[in-house]
Amino acid sequence: MTRDLVTCKPDDSVAKIMAVMTDRRIRHVPVLRDGRLAGIISIGDVVKVRLGEIEQEASALCAYIAGT
Repeated sequence: MTRDLVTCKPDDSVAKIMAVMTDRRIRHVPVLRDGRLAGIISIGDVVKVRLGEIEQEASALCAYIAGT
């Protein structure tokens, strides 16, 4: 647990949240909407989204190289 609570908003980017988690060495970030708890993002959620982005980039590059 940390004394200085770090939160994010629903429209914050995954890259920003990932950077905060890495810098602060935290695994969970509460998501606040209008000052109220809307959810919690875990490091697993961030990794899952990032892996999906990397897989899409790899597929696009393979398709480009194959000429399709």
